[in-house]
Amino acid sequence: MSQSGNSGIDPASHGPGRLVDLTTDGVPAAERLTFWRDEVLKRMEPTAASAADVPFRARLRRISVEGAELVEHISDPLTAQRTAERRRIDGCDDISIDVMRHCRIASIDHEGERRLRPGDVCVVDYARPIEVRRSRHAAIGLIMPRSRAREAMGGDVAALAGTRLAARGMTAVLRHHLLTTLNEASFMSAPERVLAVDAAADMALAILQAGRFGTADSEQFSEGFHCAAHRLIDRLCTNADLTPERVAVALGCSRASLYRVFARHGESVAATIWSARLERARRLLVSPEGAGLLVADIAQHCGFREIPTFTRMFRRRFGMTPREARAAAGRAT
Repeated sequence: MSQSGNSGIDPASHGPGRLVDLTTDGVPAAERLTFWRDEVLKRMEPTAASAADVPFRARLRRISVEGAELVEHISDPLTAQRTAERRRIDGCDDISIDVMRHCRIASIDHEGERRLRPGDVCVVDYARPIEVRRSRHAAIGLIMPRSRAREAMGGDVAALAGTRLAARGMTAVLRHHLLTTLNEASFMSAPERVLAVDAAADMALAILQAGRFGTADSEQFSEGFHCAAHRLIDRLCTNADLTPERVAVALGCSRASLYRVFARHGESVAATIWSARLERARRLLVSPEGAGLLVADIAQHCGFREIPTFTRMFRRRFGMTPREARAAAGRAT
């Protein structure tokens, strides 16, 4: 379980998609636990850590975006709690989907006590008391404001506190996506990390919706995953090298799984990529933003390598050439 539990997720403090890395290295041994409580745990109060004669060691990696935060917490043995009084003081009520990555012994007391094993995924509600106990561990948390989860579910999320999610199906896909995102984070640009965390949030909300309404995993996952894929394609379509294979890698799924989800909606992944490029090109052609750009510049900016291909596809889609579309927009104004 992640223990950062930040209230009011604010990506602007570090820049959306920036990879933040914190460690106890360099902090005097006697001050490490206090430093970790104030800089990382924040909403959790550590009540015990490593043996007194062993300096506490820990590391946190965090990616913040608008409306979500992905964190990985690695530390020596630790016991920490969040009391009702602490919640009253800080007002934090975020929801987190937590993945136990590595741990020999771990437990959580959150609307009931339960042991956690590596790979377990559970829901944490920071509006409720929590106590965690674990040996040296690595855990991941996807944290979102309560309002976002409530909106997705169409109701309160209080009943989910402490819920262990099914190990298979779309939960397994989400777990893989979170692990892959953190494993590859240092090789990704900030915009790519934003896309990865946004996709994770969409999938997590789909899982919560499925639990709320009793929707079959495959049906609910299709909606959430389909939305995440469209969002990713819309943001990456300007890359001329974007292919269905690369979309699948970015979403942490197989190409066959991606194709199946789009097929359920009567769509083609490749056609969706080209459509996103064409729509972006049309917007640039008719907007002040693209007024100073040549048609060739717009084509290249929107992921088209060859002007004849761009012109042919644009005419097929909109019934006119790019230059005719720009001229028509000029006459309209």
